[in-house]
Amino acid sequence: MPAGLVEALSRVPDPRDPRGVRYRLATLLAVGVCAMTSAGHNSLTSIAEWARRCDQAVFARLGCPYDPFTGRFTAPGERTLRDVFVKVDAAALTQAGFARLTALTPPSPCATAPDGVREREQRRAHRAAAPQQGDARPSRWAFAVDGKCLRGAVRADGSRVFILTAVRHDDTLTAALREIGAKTNEIPEFAPLLDQIDDTGLADAVVTVDALPRARSSRPRPRSAA
Repeated sequence: MPAGLVEALSRVPDPRDPRGVRYRLATLLAVGVCAMTSAGHNSLTSIAEWARRCDQAVFARLGCPYDPFTGRFTAPGERTLRDVFVKVDAAALTQAGFARLTALTPPSPCATAPDGVREREQRRAHRAAAPQQGDARPSRWAFAVDGKCLRGAVRADGSRVFILTAVRHDDTLTAALREIGAKTNEIPEFAPLLDQIDDTGLADAVVTVDALPRARSSRPRPRSAA
């Protein structure tokens, strides 16, 4: 049986000072993951609201602390969630999520990458029609590496936030993620990004990149004069 969500997230290092910690890091991360699976919960405020509406059974399964005086499990507030999500290592969180989703994702019914790859619609139709095979997997893993700007995310100095991700072709799972610093670009982050992927996942793998040599600036572009 694959590890549970909280157990998988417990592998993420806790960046907080251990003094005064009330909620486990894995519990707070699990609250965020569960909340964001519901439509519209894409902010820390909405995540905290989702947590307040949960019943006691959900709190117990997520590992929330139990208050013996009230006889109830307690929900984390927005400030607690914000403090954690600002400090948590995004790369470590991505690795834990990839391991969890890989354990839950059924194997592909046929070899689809990199040789003889079908179009997405044809691949979906084939998977729906073909019988499931327990030991089937792609003949070779393939990863797509690309950099993106996080819309709406701005650093304290006003610079935009760019990330570099490696996504597996077969099941579109994000295998690794790195934030690109304000004073650098994608080029020096490429090798460290691949280092986050397990050696067994990169063995005989194909890695595709999208205009990686083009250095991107994380600062806003100056407006041209009219």
